Amino acid sequence: MRALPRFGALLAAALAVAGLVALLAPSPLPARAAEGPLAGGPAPTPREVVGKLVEILARPEFEGSDEEEEGLLLVLANLLSDLVDRVKEMRRSDPVIYGTLVAWLALSLLAILGHVAWTVWRGGVAGRAGGRRGDGALDPALATRAGRDPDRMLARADAEAAAGRIAEAIPWLYLALLFRLERAGRLAFDPARTGLEYADALAPRPGDRRLWLRFLRLHDPVVFGARPCAAGTLEEMRGMATAPLPAGDAAEGEATRGAA
Repeated sequence: MRALPRFGALLAAALAVAGLVALLAPSPLPARAAEGPLAGGPAPTPREVVGKLVEILARPEFEGSDEEEEGLLLVLANLLSDLVDRVKEMRRSDPVIYGTLVAWLALSLLAILGHVAWTVWRGGVAGRAGGRRGDGALDPALATRAGRDPDRMLARADAEAAAGRIAEAIPWLYLALLFRLERAGRLAFDPARTGLEYADALAPRPGDRRLWLRFLRLHDPVVFGARPCAAGTLEEMRGMATAPLPAGDAAEGEATRGAA
C-alpha cells in the first residue's frame, strides 16, 4: 500500500520538472506571430476560443469514436501547451510574477524529492525493525497451546526492555495479552488473524474488547508506524497485559480448549 503514495509523489516530481523545463525554455510565440496569418492581429476573445473548440470537437473524427478519451486528452494537452506559452510570455511582460512561479516550482520540486527520500528512508528503517519484531510469529513453540505461555512472552518483553529495546518489547506484550485471553477461553488463537479481527471475535465480550482495542491503540503506531515508544507507554501496555481480565459472561466464546 505504501507504493501508491510514492508513485504519486514521483509523478508530481516529474510534472514539476516538466513545468520548470517548459518555463525556462525559449518562448516560441514571437516566431509564430511573425510567421502566422494573424501576425499583428488582435487576440481572440474567450467566446471565439470556445466556439472554435466546439467546432473542432464536432468534427467526424471525434464523433462516435472508440478513442474519445484519447481525443479529449489531446485537447487538454493542447490547452496546457497554450497555457505554458502564455506563462512564458511573462518572462518579458511581467518578470516578477514569472520569477515567482519559477521559484515556487523549484521549491515544490525540492520538497517533493525530500519527501520521497524521507519516505524511502523511513520505510527502510521500519522494514529492518519489522524484521526483528516479527521473530515472535516465527517461534515454532507457538504452534502448540503449551508453547503459547503468557508468562514466557512477558519474560521476553522484559528482556527486550532491559536491553533498551523498548519498541521490540511491544510485540511480546501483544502475544502475552493474546495468550491470556486464549487461556481464559475468551477467543481462539489464529496466527493468520489481525488485531482488529481478534477485536471482532471479542464482540460478544464488550469488556475484553475494550481492553484489546485500548492495547491496539498503543501497539499499532509503534509496530506498524515505526513511531518511538516512551517508557511510560511500555509500562501502561504491560499493565494491560498483566491486569486481571474483565469479568465476562459465562459463555466460553469461540475458544477451542483442545491442544493444538
